Amino acid sequence: MRKLLNSFNDIWKLAEERNTVEKNRFYKCVQQSKRYMTMGIYDSVTKKYVLFDTINLVGNFRYDSGSDPKEFAEMRKLVG
Repeated sequence: MRKLLNSFNDIWKLAEERNTVEKNRFYKCVQQSKRYMTMGIYDSVTKKYVLFDTINLVGNFRYDSGSDPKEFAEMRKLVG
């Protein structure tokens, strides 16, 4: 979980850099319940967003713990 948070924070730093140039274009979406967390970024110009829910990690073979989820790549593309 810590690795995921660090990766998301790196993506958010890129979004904050873009926010200094373009006034408040990106918004951070974070919701946390007891064990699970939802992380995302919303683009107010294109009206698009990407969310990643950690509940998908439980017993799901699609996610490899050695690499970032595909949603993080989509967030980088949205911010980039």
